[in-house]
Amino acid sequence: MRNPVRSEADAFHIVLGSGVLIAAAVVLGAVIDPLVGIALFAGALAGALIWELATSDPDRRRPLSEAEAAGRQNATRGRCLLVVANRTLASQTLRSELVRRARSDTEVHFIAPILASRIHYVASDVDRELADARDRLADVLAWAEYQGLQATGRVGDPNVALGAIEDELRRSGADEVIISTHPPKQSNWLETGIVKRLREELDIPVTHLIAEVEAAHGAVTRSV
Repeated sequence: MRNPVRSEADAFHIVLGSGVLIAAAVVLGAVIDPLVGIALFAGALAGALIWELATSDPDRRRPLSEAEAAGRQNATRGRCLLVVANRTLASQTLRSELVRRARSDTEVHFIAPILASRIHYVASDVDRELADARDRLADVLAWAEYQGLQATGRVGDPNVALGAIEDELRRSGADEVIISTHPPKQSNWLETGIVKRLREELDIPVTHLIAEVEAAHGAVTRSV
């Protein structure tokens, strides 16, 4: 939602418009019928609310985009493919896609945000989740080396996944992002809107892979 008051002029116009609306409602209510005045006032308020909710704020910060732009300035390497995944790092869908996309001048960088339960996160007890993420990352890095891919990676901070992605983009930028998740209703990242945020904020290509580690061959690819 946009901020409707960004200057003194905006505030003046809002006050003036509100005054005119109230006056018109009072006059119509007195001349025609009180219900007419009430209906005019309620309709105008409803219209203003709908417009406000549907209008995006052009001044809204886009932290992911800002981080990617900052990282691009610091980059000293060739093309970088940022891969966001954790539990699907072992999926054949993701690995086949990386083999297909990665060129000799492409560096693949993995970011594996820790998937901690709310109870464990609040209690700062993420040792098990941290160990699991490190094991998955080590496995996919070994696989990438075997495939002849230039690959690096790190485990994301036990915070929110978007924060880990933003930090990684700020470090070195990216030319494309691949995010791999489980199917809808099985993926916390989908439920929290991470894929949507990436697509909305980043000006670089974002590819979403839906994969199940146990049934990787039945996965579906969605990209923009």
